[in-house]
Amino acid sequence: MIHGLRPARPLAPLIVSPAILATWWLVAHNSGAGWVQALGDVVFGTLLIGVLGPCVILARAQVKVVAAPTDGTAGLPLEVRLSASTRLRIRPVVPPGPDVLIGPVGSRRAADDHVILLPRRRGIHDSVVLHISTAAPFGLQWWKRRVVVALPAALHIAPKCGTPMALAVQAREHAGESILQASAHGGEPRGARPYRPGDNRRHVHWRATAHTGELMVREMEGPAAQPVKVIVALPRDKDAAERVAERALGTIVRLLDRGAPVLLCTSEVSGPVEGAVDERRGAGRRLARAVAASNGGEATADGDAIAGIALSL
Repeated sequence: MIHGLRPARPLAPLIVSPAILATWWLVAHNSGAGWVQALGDVVFGTLLIGVLGPCVILARAQVKVVAAPTDGTAGLPLEVRLSASTRLRIRPVVPPGPDVLIGPVGSRRAADDHVILLPRRRGIHDSVVLHISTAAPFGLQWWKRRVVVALPAALHIAPKCGTPMALAVQAREHAGESILQASAHGGEPRGARPYRPGDNRRHVHWRATAHTGELMVREMEGPAAQPVKVIVALPRDKDAAERVAERALGTIVRLLDRGAPVLLCTSEVSGPVEGAVDERRGAGRRLARAVAASNGGEATADGDAIAGIALSL
């Protein structure tokens, strides 16, 4: 069909209508009565508009994204606001979601034109794929069309936070050091100072804040520990890669919660990427962009390697 238009099931109106029109034409033109012929023309026009009218309306329909989040999590719903030039039934396909009716209602535009997306896997989306359909004006036959609508900004779908790896204590812990000793942004605290943009929220000094009435953070000494390198090598199988990414995020979140500096190593489309992460959102974005490693998902680092993840100091 033109512009990717095609009739949606059920197709009964497209099959039954020609038979009704042919029967009525024979009756009208064999009876010789003028009113019968006039009524046949009305029925013919009504059925023609009811069956083919939605095709014309859908070909001219326009849908665009008004607002969308930039971050989400696999398995959790997120809302995307849309606007449509006419009343449409919309079903998100990539990422998937439930059907919803959006667009003007009579002479007024609907107040809540949005769809709910339920992404099943991590990844990055620059656009959403939608099935739009309508049966206007008479509801005799539905027509549908597949459209790709660009998002205002890239949508990062992070993996779920899975069960973290066992954080094995390194041999040097016997000398008073472990991989979880130092915080991600410094060594031992030496006092409090006013908050400055870019300070880690985990360093907020609540007692000093309550005392001074101003947001205060802990002043830290120089770095006291090497970062924990988390090497994530995703397998090529999508389901296995999702499980590895979930476990990697759980491990990173646990390390950050315990105050350990984290250096995340992944493979992306552009090649290997290594960089520090200091919050869950940043780690989720990195894992959303991660792709299968060239070595097939086997972590090759000095440390405890489980399911494509390795810890290294």
